[in-house]
Amino acid sequence: MIRQILSCCIFVLLFQEVSAQDPKLPAANLGLSNLQDGRPPGTGLYFQQFVQSYTANQAADAEGNKLAASGKLSTLLSLSQLIYISPLKVAGGNFGWTVLVPLVKITAYDPAGLPVGANPNSLGDIVTGPFVQWFSRKIAGIPLDHRFELDVTLPTGGWENKYAINPGAHGYSISPHYTLTLSPTKHFSISMRQYLNYNFEQIGTDVKAGAFYNANYSLEYELLTRFRVEFAGYFLRQFAQDSKGGDSQYYQNSYGLPDTRERVFALGPGLGYVTSTGLFLEVKNMWETAVRNRTQGYRTTLVLAYKLK
Repeated sequence: MIRQILSCCIFVLLFQEVSAQDPKLPAANLGLSNLQDGRPPGTGLYFQQFVQSYTANQAADAEGNKLAASGKLSTLLSLSQLIYISPLKVAGGNFGWTVLVPLVKITAYDPAGLPVGANPNSLGDIVTGPFVQWFSRKIAGIPLDHRFELDVTLPTGGWENKYAINPGAHGYSISPHYTLTLSPTKHFSISMRQYLNYNFEQIGTDVKAGAFYNANYSLEYELLTRFRVEFAGYFLRQFAQDSKGGDSQYYQNSYGLPDTRERVFALGPGLGYVTSTGLFLEVKNMWETAVRNRTQGYRTTLVLAYKLK
């Protein structure tokens, strides 16, 4: 149910190996949601608060080679989410709706160590959409909770041409995604969330970032009642080239870029705990590898979730 929006040109500004006209992907849900992701407690109104820091001081080109001239990027994201799971039945599941409001602080330095100007407006792009949640199902006798959601990203975030980095992506996106939690044993479970993301042209331009796939995953074990450990991570793969004026080979033909598609894989440990009052806590740290056309770093994430009624 989450999609964080930062800037679509950070890689270009910090590492200067790709033409500045090549649009970078809007930032996606990378490691925000993992542990027991497909298994909310039940119907009702929920509040979730995510705090995620990201630090990167290197990047890789289209072939995966580390770039010699590296800047530094640090972001701090605060993402607030309201989720309503209603008793209304749709396709055998419970209909619901979610709204997400991101705030982000960005600090960046170019390869020369000079600060890169960032928009002081911290509001990111608001995300909203419907979903259907299926509780307590089984597949081959294995307990399964799962959900299908359709998110729409609205261009509400701060955006001004005079700034090198903006918290808004300045365009619309549509992101259908499927989430599940499968429990092969009483104490062991697997969670996964898979997105398909389609980006429209940036407002006022004919430039469009290519469509991409991303997924979060988690292998989880309940050590004690209410206490779980996890091995978690995320993956992103852009499968369509960036385009200009509808031409998906524009950047290759005009600037000699071998490939504009991005990729990243990350993994790391996490802990989760549910209090006696129903407050859910999760903390995790994930390191990135297998990077293409992106910055490479690590993400630390804190998640708080509580049922309001």
